Amino acid sequence: MASCEHTFIAIKPDGVQRGLVGEIIKRFEQKGFRLVGLKSMQVSEDLLKEHYIDLKDRPFFVGLVKYMHSGPVVAMPRLAPTHSW
Repeated sequence: MASCEHTFIAIKPDGVQRGLVGEIIKRFEQKGFRLVGLKSMQVSEDLLKEHYIDLKDRPFFVGLVKYMHSGPVVAMPRLAPTHSW
């Protein structure tokens, strides 16, 4: 039995706004990846700052947080065999 790895995927606000959620999910499934959940959400600035903490000293950090807070995102954990990498 192959070991598995979990990865977090986020469809950013522009992808949601452009109606690409279904197409993006389809592409992952066609590659054999299994999505184990899905949640559409408006992410708080505090959560975004925590998620991107490793980028806090980069010049684009404030813009990144503002952009990711500009609209809903679709968050999905993904499960895939490690050999698929």
